[in-house]
Amino acid sequence: MPFSRQGAPAYVKEIVTLSGDIGGGKSSVARILSASLGYPIISAGGMQREIATSMGLTTLQLNEQSAKDRSVDDRIDAYTKMLGETRDHIIVDSRLAWHFIPPAFKVFLSVDPLVGAERVFGASRSEEHHHSLEHAVENNRSRTQLETTRFRALYGIELRDYRNYDLIVDTSYVAPETVAATIEQAFAARNRGQAHAQVWMCPQRLAAMADALAGAGGRGDAAPVTLQATDGQFVVVSGREAIAKALAQGVALLPASLT
Repeated sequence: MPFSRQGAPAYVKEIVTLSGDIGGGKSSVARILSASLGYPIISAGGMQREIATSMGLTTLQLNEQSAKDRSVDDRIDAYTKMLGETRDHIIVDSRLAWHFIPPAFKVFLSVDPLVGAERVFGASRSEEHHHSLEHAVENNRSRTQLETTRFRALYGIELRDYRNYDLIVDTSYVAPETVAATIEQAFAARNRGQAHAQVWMCPQRLAAMADALAGAGGRGDAAPVTLQATDGQFVVVSGREAIAKALAQGVALLPASLT
């Protein structure tokens, strides 16, 4: 089994940050983790509401102001940094918390783009107007591209450079309870200074990837699952037999490593 993150870092906090793809299920997973760990959730939306209240604005007004005023982003960033410096035993549901709280246990929730769009489309949020599933797919793709460009310009970071994270979990075909349990187990291992698998993927997604199995070797490929990742897209490098076996056995999540 491939492992990473062996040995306790010099300085850690028992803070879990949740970032991830649109439709990755951060809110659902955060609620389950909170109930299990007993940690309160601090969300990006909650931060925005608190800052908006302090400025005498609605969240909509704050969003409108942030589009033309960098100081709004600066206030949210400073608030996130302050959380990392003054709090412990919390869950932070925020795309960028991993960047501003280095000692945290940094988690990224990945999802197949179509599955993520189905979740967003099914949620029917009032602020999102999707006329069809196809429209939701395209809107998610556009939002992701804009987000990537914005974070690169503002902070010089790549949100989907998975080397930034302690744990990557694919949520495409698995219950949020299983995702939360996987995070909790890896988090506990990190806190004990023990090794843990860095990546957990749904076998269905691995098998469905374009050219994934063709590039995974021949029938004798008994190697562990290894992936390449570019701009958030995974390609299977090795592990054909492990993927087939996991599918046959109904395994929910399969450990993998990144090249």
